[in-house]
Amino acid sequence: MADRILVDQVVRFAFVIRLASLLLVLLVPTDETTRMVSLVAIVFVTVTSGLGLLATPLFTRNVITHPILLVLDVLAATLVAALLGSQSPIMLYSLSTAVLIGILLRPPLAAIVLAILVFSYILVTISQDATLSPMSALMIPVTYATVGALGSLTRTLHESAMRDQAVARRLSEDAARERERARLAREMHDSVAKSLHGIGLAAASLPGWADKDDGSLSTKARELQAAAESASQDARSILVDLRTDTDDRTLAQQLRTLTDDLAAGGLRAELTVEGVGDCDHAVKRELVAIAAEAIENVRRHSRADRVDVSCIGTADTITLDIRDDGVGFDVGHTPQGHFGVVGMRERAEAIGAVLELISTPGNGTSLLVTGPRSINGGSIDGGSIDGRSIDGRSTNGGNHA
Repeated sequence: MADRILVDQVVRFAFVIRLASLLLVLLVPTDETTRMVSLVAIVFVTVTSGLGLLATPLFTRNVITHPILLVLDVLAATLVAALLGSQSPIMLYSLSTAVLIGILLRPPLAAIVLAILVFSYILVTISQDATLSPMSALMIPVTYATVGALGSLTRTLHESAMRDQAVARRLSEDAARERERARLAREMHDSVAKSLHGIGLAAASLPGWADKDDGSLSTKARELQAAAESASQDARSILVDLRTDTDDRTLAQQLRTLTDDLAAGGLRAELTVEGVGDCDHAVKRELVAIAAEAIENVRRHSRADRVDVSCIGTADTITLDIRDDGVGFDVGHTPQGHFGVVGMRERAEAIGAVLELISTPGNGTSLLVTGPRSINGGSIDGGSIDGRSIDGRSTNGGNHA
């Protein structure tokens, strides 16, 4: 996702709620909560919640990649309800499970997992106490559904905001490109056009100079040649500027050039490319630029022996994955004045893609970019927090400038 900070904050808040509910149970102890099985349940929930609070980003990635983890949390809540009773105050902790389901899972999957949570709670309640009033039996399940729905709504609004932000960014970039075209047009008018106009006037005067035969013809001809060469150089410079971002080679060919350069420098470089032949030119340009920056970082900083580059396309998406076995670095402490990672993220966001960077000192670096193969029609999930964009894999190399 383009901005995972909000999601991590909500997940962290859910764990705080979970721990607060257990603290409330401990502050108001009952005979039930002092039983051994209750104490074991409290310790288990406290430890797992504490770990989730301390490693929220890792938890978020793993749950999004493996939703079964939340199903296991639901089953754990069901087991606690079966052992302690569905009306036990300890069960308040499970409200945070509904929050996590709504925030971290796509609505269809969230609805299924919430249904499992609600119905398992109802079944346990019915099996334990047939005399319980329907209102009391349904209070917690209704709260589960409400909290989960609010979580899903928050997720949907966040994704919509991220998509709108991506559209606004692209519009801004389009405006910047228009301004650049206007600048180039002005340069052509002020340099090439005027030079060619002068050359035309001089060429028209050549017959007159030839008729005079006063020895000035050769001098004027050399001046005309110099003017033509100057105009040609001006035009060439402008054309180079215009074609800076244009490369007619395929994505696979450009990635092959990058990995071949690595191999020529003594690194073992492996490239895998599948199903990316017809992606948008804009997508190709930004993916190549991201790969070039990542590979340059590998060369300059990683001290790696091996780099693996893969670019895999499906019907709707393209995933670029770059991994190295170098020294790694602390992604939370990029040296001041180094903007390579920032630039790669901005390039990814420009095409509605998600960039995930994973590295720890001594364990190499990986960088994963997942995005649409087309930015002119298909869905752009630039604000999505699902899919492979948030798992532990990624692409880049070494320390990042």
